[in-house]
Amino acid sequence: MIAVLDYGMGNIHSCLKAISLFTKDFAYTKESSVLKNADAIILPGDGHFDKAMNNLNDSGLRGFVDDHVKAGKPLFGICIGFQILFEDSDETISGNQKETVAGLGYIKGKIRKFKGKNYKVPHIGWNKLYKRNPSKSNLLKNLEDESFAYFIHSYRPVGVESSAITGFCDYYGEKFPAVIEKENVFGTQFHPEKSYSFGLKILENFIKSL
Repeated sequence: MIAVLDYGMGNIHSCLKAISLFTKDFAYTKESSVLKNADAIILPGDGHFDKAMNNLNDSGLRGFVDDHVKAGKPLFGICIGFQILFEDSDETISGNQKETVAGLGYIKGKIRKFKGKNYKVPHIGWNKLYKRNPSKSNLLKNLEDESFAYFIHSYRPVGVESSAITGFCDYYGEKFPAVIEKENVFGTQFHPEKSYSFGLKILENFIKSL
């Protein structure tokens, strides 16, 4: 059973609809009994890094996610759920980018805001995804290189451990990680549920791997 974590973040309906195309054995939940027995957890959603982490920590859900990962069970983060897999972010309530908010820390790397001097921020719309180490990727299996995915974000990972990166995007000359896969931890910066057949195949690959 897949637990899609209800931790108070947005953009849930389209994610649940996409998951339902490949399995009926899932639940949108924050119930401890369901989370403890889940075969996989998906962290979906739009929103701010600080709010996502505050919601996880204040609700006590953080402990269930940590235990799930420590048990070797698959975890898949989407958009803000992808960003909180990293060590920290400078997307804070105060807006002071000298401050940081701690993330889950499953992947080495920091979430930092695009500089935006010569390009628009946020990065919104369709962009190419380039494969990296395709033979090591479960999410991108049987998918063509340079396929288009749908992005909407102002922050991106930097200083990421290279072995965890299986896909990246080029935004005005800056290459940033857009797909990560490390042992049982997976994530996409873009929205697979909004990326048509390409994105749906990523969700299918994840679900079929369970």
